[in-house]
Amino acid sequence: IDATDKIVFPASNPKHTITVFTDVDCGYCRKLHAEVSQLNDNGITVEYLAFPRGGPGTVGFDKMVWVWCADDPKRAMTQAKLGKSLTPKNCASPVAEQYQLGLTMPVKGTPTILLSNGELIGGYVPAAKLIERLNQDDG
Repeated sequence: IDATDKIVFPASNPKHTITVFTDVDCGYCRKLHAEVSQLNDNGITVEYLAFPRGGPGTVGFDKMVWVWCADDPKRAMTQAKLGKSLTPKNCASPVAEQYQLGLTMPVKGTPTILLSNGELIGGYVPAAKLIERLNQDDG
């Protein structure tokens, strides 16, 4: 996946990067997104990939396309995860490709967190636990 196809919330002093397969309508994805600033403050960059659980042809899939095609995808991601309405906008988005990648990994649900060591964590992990886990990997 090309780095420019991800929606990235960078840490100002990055120590770790996690890649998260996400769905804007997933409650636990919204919970994790609410903790992104805490992760960023602790040196963890969060990269999002799209995994609309219903797949192509669903409203959830369309919403993910609208996020990726927005003028400001980071803002659109946050708005969508707050349950706010999005401006429908289409473009040559990577949503279908990222969804297919998720199916092959296999991503079974959202959020699915991919650590830099290749380990997949299925489901929501509170920011404090994620920070602790990543810092353990350092030692």
